[in-house]
Amino acid sequence: MRLGGRRRWVILLVCACGAIRAESQEERWVKLQSEGARLREQGKYEDARGAYEQALRVAEAWGSADSRLAQTLNNLAASCYDGGHYTEAESYYRRALDIWQPDQSADARRILASLWGNLAALYVATARAEQAEPLYRKAIGLADQPDEESTALRATLTGDLAELYLKQGRPGDAEPLLLRALDGEDNQPESSKLGLLLNNLGAVYQMQRRYREAETDYQRALRIHERLLGPEHPKTATSLSNLADLYHAQGREAQAIPLLRRAIEIDEKALGPMHPDLATRLNNLGGILMNQGSLDEAEQLYRRALGIWEKAFGAGSVETAVAWNNLGDLDLKRKQYVDAEVCDRRALEIWTRHLGGDTPQAAVALHNLADLYSVQARYGDAEPLYRHALEIREKAFGPESLEAAASLNGLTGIYLRTDRKGEAETAARRVLAIHEKMFGPDDAKVVPALGNLAEAFARQGRAEAAQSVWRRALAIGEKSLGPESSLLLPVLKSLALVARDRGHYTEAEGLLQRMIAIAEKNAGPQELVLASTLNLLGDTYRDDGRFAAAEPYYQRSLAIWDRRLGETHPAVAAECNRLAVLYQKLRRMDDAESFYRRALAILEIHDGPDHPDVATTLLNYAGLLRQVKRKGEAQRLEERARAILASRTPPPDGDATGPISSIR
Repeated sequence: MRLGGRRRWVILLVCACGAIRAESQEERWVKLQSEGARLREQGKYEDARGAYEQALRVAEAWGSADSRLAQTLNNLAASCYDGGHYTEAESYYRRALDIWQPDQSADARRILASLWGNLAALYVATARAEQAEPLYRKAIGLADQPDEESTALRATLTGDLAELYLKQGRPGDAEPLLLRALDGEDNQPESSKLGLLLNNLGAVYQMQRRYREAETDYQRALRIHERLLGPEHPKTATSLSNLADLYHAQGREAQAIPLLRRAIEIDEKALGPMHPDLATRLNNLGGILMNQGSLDEAEQLYRRALGIWEKAFGAGSVETAVAWNNLGDLDLKRKQYVDAEVCDRRALEIWTRHLGGDTPQAAVALHNLADLYSVQARYGDAEPLYRHALEIREKAFGPESLEAAASLNGLTGIYLRTDRKGEAETAARRVLAIHEKMFGPDDAKVVPALGNLAEAFARQGRAEAAQSVWRRALAIGEKSLGPESSLLLPVLKSLALVARDRGHYTEAEGLLQRMIAIAEKNAGPQELVLASTLNLLGDTYRDDGRFAAAEPYYQRSLAIWDRRLGETHPAVAAECNRLAVLYQKLRRMDDAESFYRRALAILEIHDGPDHPDVATTLLNYAGLLRQVKRKGEAQRLEERARAILASRTPPPDGDATGPISSIR
């Protein structure tokens, strides 16, 4: 979420004095200061910057120690901050602080408090939060006078300190500060300041998963900003973005996407194409679209955000780690594992260098690397990373936090894959207990945890217990989400696999047909899930001996893989191999050979000529050749396959099949 915040500018009324020429300069300075303030309030930050730069040229004529120069530098710095020009903003703030020589008057203390508060906000924006907190406290101490203006400034600075606590993941520390700041607004007309405080209080409630209260505050903030500042103002975009982030957290993607697109449109028009706030919106929209399967558009948004952050903060800055982390997630979804590892390691390196190796951000990268290794059956590499991430998260968030549950879930998957059934059940029960405590036993968010406990039972051969848990998960999901929700797909898949493994092919067919109907209604976002489900239904017909019925489902699945992943993707090779085996059973030998050849060509290019999948396909192809009395060719393929397999290290115990619900 984007937190609300605004930098204060300083305009003092001055008396005209001196000669006519000097009076003219002062009038011009006051006019330019007022013009800059007006433009900044309208969200025209670059125009405001231009007005303040003109005011600076006037003020510099009065000498380097003049307080009016310090005021101008503060206002110019604030407009640079708003426009995302953080390096220039810091330079101007420091110049102003060097000039300002405060006396003990309330006006002087307020100005100095504003300067320190503004510099603190800049530190927060540039990932220097630890340096920001003492500056905020210093500023609050300076604004300690009982007059009305000092009281208002103190409330604003208190709200800014609360915003810092939110960015540090400390909602419990932020909430009392925000409520205190809001106390002074109760009897006042609605203002943009109130909107910013409501935005931040909404963020507190969102982090505490008090979604109804968060939505109330976000919507009120949006109404205030639209009414007072207009529908095209950057602060309106912030309110839209925060509300969209809340909807995303609740799984309400259809409501979130148009709000984010509107916020992006506002930012591009008001702030320009390279503002850091725009990068945040692009990144957030990319995350939603990635989860819906719109991978190409998501990548474009992530890379655009990365480019903006690199230009604003520098390559390798802490902000860029977010984009690298998300690009790693995207590559993982595409099964581009080498690229995913590069991105995940880049994110880990940046976060570790800037923030430390035992921070929550480092835990995210460690967990994601572990996910990547787990998908590749590199369980020995994955387990210590999950454990390290769990240790960090338990220390940072507590042993019963959702963050800890995510890493426990990863370990559950490792235990299941390495046949450590007892450890898997223990970890799965702990994850479920955390989710039930956090959300309630009948909330849709417990469904993935139930799925993993059911999988643990299934691995122990407790099929009836597993089926009972999966049916509970399905009932919860249907009640909470509706019978056609795409979030039911993993549960339906698990139930279908259990039915198929027990030889209940008709039951499995009904569940898979239901999955296909759901996925077809979400054809864009769920198209890859649709392809996988078509595959499973084809496998079910094949296992039931209904070979002709399987063919159209395999063919349809192949068409989706071709279109979405490209003709040379390993998923296409796997589908070609399935079709080849099917045609072999149907005695369509020419078709079978054609698909074996295509599968081999893809695998040899993508994985290399010595990959075990190449050996498997060679053996299947050799079986076909033996059937058609081409024994010499078959023998050569078998010899090559045996040589490949002999050169490979045996796989670890367990297998890499079956569903594991992802809780990141």
